[in-house]
Amino acid sequence: MYKRLHYIYALALFLSGAVLNKAAAQDSLLFPNIYSESDTLKKFKLDSVLVSSGLHRGTLPNRGFAVGTNVILASVESISRMSMNSLADYIREQSSVYLKEYGRGMSAFISVRGTSSSHTTIAWNGMSMAVPTLGQADLSHIPVYFFDKMELHVGGSSVLYGDGSIGGTIQMNTSAKWERGLTGDILLSAGSFSTLFTGATIRYSNGRNESRTSIFQSSAKNNYTFENNTKVGRPTERLNNSAYKNRGFLQEFHRKLKDSSLLSFNIWLLDFDREIQPSVSLNDRPESFASIMDRNLRSSLSYSGSRSKISYSGRLSFSHDYERYKEDIIAASRYMAYADIQYFNKGIVFKAGASAEYIDPDVDSYSQSTSESRGYLFLLAKYNPYQNLVISAGARAGGVTNSKVPFMPSLDVRYTPVRHSGHTLSLRGSLSKSSKVPSLNDRYWGGVHSYLRSEISFTQEGGADYTWFSGATSAAFFVTLYKSRVNDWIRWLPAGQVWRPQNIPQVLSRGAESGLTVTQILYEWSFKATLCYSYTDVKMVEALWREDPSVGQQLAYQPRHSWRGSLNAERGNWDSFVNVSYTGERTTLDIYDTLAGYTLIDLGASYRGKILGKSVTVSTIIKNLLNVSYQNVKFYAMAPINYQITLRWEF
Repeated sequence: MYKRLHYIYALALFLSGAVLNKAAAQDSLLFPNIYSESDTLKKFKLDSVLVSSGLHRGTLPNRGFAVGTNVILASVESISRMSMNSLADYIREQSSVYLKEYGRGMSAFISVRGTSSSHTTIAWNGMSMAVPTLGQADLSHIPVYFFDKMELHVGGSSVLYGDGSIGGTIQMNTSAKWERGLTGDILLSAGSFSTLFTGATIRYSNGRNESRTSIFQSSAKNNYTFENNTKVGRPTERLNNSAYKNRGFLQEFHRKLKDSSLLSFNIWLLDFDREIQPSVSLNDRPESFASIMDRNLRSSLSYSGSRSKISYSGRLSFSHDYERYKEDIIAASRYMAYADIQYFNKGIVFKAGASAEYIDPDVDSYSQSTSESRGYLFLLAKYNPYQNLVISAGARAGGVTNSKVPFMPSLDVRYTPVRHSGHTLSLRGSLSKSSKVPSLNDRYWGGVHSYLRSEISFTQEGGADYTWFSGATSAAFFVTLYKSRVNDWIRWLPAGQVWRPQNIPQVLSRGAESGLTVTQILYEWSFKATLCYSYTDVKMVEALWREDPSVGQQLAYQPRHSWRGSLNAERGNWDSFVNVSYTGERTTLDIYDTLAGYTLIDLGASYRGKILGKSVTVSTIIKNLLNVSYQNVKFYAMAPINYQITLRWEF
């Protein structure tokens, strides 16, 4: 099946290129990164630009309606600096969001505000990166090298982003740059444990057409040493069976049409072979070693345009996910259509959209007739009645095969009472109802679990954003308080000799998030310091059994406290930084068993210069500088002190 898909998409790629080249011939006459004050002001100023420019290129991104919540835009510099890393590495370094990791380069799953990984939507150009059978995405599979922009919506909203956006949302994008001529880069990186990364990108644009081709390969042996805490004397051992190899290909075509509308075609192929890191107790048991192979394909054809005060966009997409573990194969094809239209006039924005989806799984443990259809309608509105007040509201409704989908409304408000003399203060609040439909595995693995209900969350949050600048000094601060009740939380529990999914009546998540950024220009130096902190209290408040001892206890692998700080110093072509992160203690699946918290320090520097008139950047980083021995998940060793050296040549 997967080989046939390669042939089909090679043909689609050829035909798409032929169409765009023919059109060109006929027309030949024609991203926690918390912002500094200056960046924040740019973002505030950009809001109106996004609305107006969106009328020429497509509709306003849905985050433009999230006026009552915290949306963090990744900086171009941070994405460029971490291009050789996975999305898991990026999230871990750039925010205080918790990742559950089973070793270096191994499976990594995000947890926002104490929710599970299936409660956070991860999308590329509007296409979900989640495997439909599992309902979640492994962040270690996703390369930062492939995308140009990223935004993290903490708290998320199913009204804005669709099913599953209970905890948060990560939106990744690639887009045309419209720089005439041939441009691109070559990226080479090497580091400890035989870690290698090679990547290359070529772009060509004539102002009306643009093509981008990117390829990469990353690998590591991961044969590092660790302290085996399951043996007497805690001996030092070398890790076995932990190598991986990840390869990928990205092709994009963009075409500006005569009416200023835009036609785009994208295709993304990933090939990930990975040995499954054993627990420390099985490190010397070769008979227990195993590996897993993943093949992922994402493709889409999209169109966007505008006329007067109306803008519109549409997208057809196809994805195929294939995984082989021993003799078991888990695969699924997903077909999706999406369209939206937006109207803008005098401070009022209305946006309506619809999506349809069909999933065709190929899983031995499902019945042969298993398939799924989904359909959603949504309506969003944003109103600016006064200069300092913005109100946004929305609603989403839909249907899914063999599942009930609740009606999902939301209301957001942002009020800016202070905006003068270098000071800006905004107050914000949000109320939303979100849902998560049971995954295909939840409903069909080993039988039909028709009793499962969709997870439903009710979230309230409020916060404030403050920015200040004076001369060469600026500061930005935010704080958010939230409370979220999730009804019918799905967990797999033992039922006799087998495990089956069950709906936990209610889980309560409460907490706080805050961040501070201070920048200072002193003589020829530019300094930037950031600090972000998360407090997460997530507990089961109603259980299936009255005597369940887990009631009132923090959920497994959910730290109450986590924070990250960084200091960056830049002068001329030199840039250096230090990052410090803390992950608090967590309970394991046994509520009486606790994993110790840990603090990690990374130190790095880079130099930007030119060779033959072309930009060259050399950077190095030392990770886990203090050589801390720690486990993120019990009995899975994490890497000791290690380094990475990177060379990027841009042309």
